[in-house]
Amino acid sequence: MRKRLFLTTAALAVAPFTVQSQPQLRPIARTTVRVENTLNIARDDETIDLSWASVQKALPDAQPDRIRVKDAEGNEVTGQVVDNDGDGKPDDFLFQASFQPKSARTFTLEGAQSMITPKSKVFVRHDDPRDDMAWESDRIAFRIYGEGLKKTSSAMSSSGIDVWNKSTRDLIVEKWYTKGHDEYHVDKGEGADFYDVGETLGNGGEAIWRNDTIYRADNFKAWKIIANGPIRAIFELKYDPWNAGGQSVSETKRFSIDAGQNMYREESVFRSADGKDIPYVIGEVKRPGMVGIFSKENKWAWLTGWGPVAKKNGGHGEMGTAVLLPRDRLTDWKEAFNHYLALTHAKSGETVVHYIGAGWTDSGDFQTPQSWWAYLDNFAKRLASPLKVTIGQ
Repeated sequence: MRKRLFLTTAALAVAPFTVQSQPQLRPIARTTVRVENTLNIARDDETIDLSWASVQKALPDAQPDRIRVKDAEGNEVTGQVVDNDGDGKPDDFLFQASFQPKSARTFTLEGAQSMITPKSKVFVRHDDPRDDMAWESDRIAFRIYGEGLKKTSSAMSSSGIDVWNKSTRDLIVEKWYTKGHDEYHVDKGEGADFYDVGETLGNGGEAIWRNDTIYRADNFKAWKIIANGPIRAIFELKYDPWNAGGQSVSETKRFSIDAGQNMYREESVFRSADGKDIPYVIGEVKRPGMVGIFSKENKWAWLTGWGPVAKKNGGHGEMGTAVLLPRDRLTDWKEAFNHYLALTHAKSGETVVHYIGAGWTDSGDFQTPQSWWAYLDNFAKRLASPLKVTIGQ
């Protein structure tokens, strides 16, 4: 016979039944980011650059290592926090997306969540033995020479910019340096260094222009890496003063390259000892069979050269190199000293901005010079019409 158990009020007072409360999970803080492409062209791999101050205004609890972004379908998107000035505090939050013509997309920023750590699509390296700086996106790679190069068997005085052509979306700079200088001049299935920069401006180098003569800087003397992916790589170079036809000039350059792009941003600050304005040129060294084209149709003017890759070491395909600068800063175009040159000027201590890049037929991205010119036109339009970004509405 089953017995019933009855508890009296007194018994309840002696042996109470306690319900354990569940810990309250803190809700995830969220805000929306609406991004609009106002142009009637597609914009692939566009970088959305949010100031960290605007992120913290919308998400007060956001921390550099505890924030992520998702698209409208809930897929996590690669993000990157950047400290631009090296003070140990974040300045920008970046993520990338592609946009159809005249379209808008909405993303969600979430605080208190760790970001994914994806494979980087950009990279910058200082090579100690040669004193090179080499940088790349998943599309193209570049190199520039430091003072230490003059102490090696490749002794050269050059501030020109080299191009490494790639036929892979993988990052190759580390691998190619490991292979060795002679090896990466031969295509083993990923591309190669087919470009001869020598003691020229190369692809997008600068020189002071005085008395119808160019005065190039020597190799860089100091370097600093600021950011290294996964979306953007940033570094700075410093050049000691040089005699530019009677005017002493020094320069600091900042380079920024983004994933998915053939062009990188260069910010130059020239300083003259006399404080006077500094006339300078930026341009492209001519290569055999190369044809130069100039355009001022957009707010950002461009000059480019297109022609066959040097055939030595099995070089193959054709290549375009280019420089963009604001049209209102352009003084003139010139063909001089075996270069295509854009003439412009800067005030001492002023930051001037250029975009520099290259494309290769064997990368699969540019089959004709017309496709390269169209890319430059669209890139110029994108610079003139940034994406419209609205946070938290």
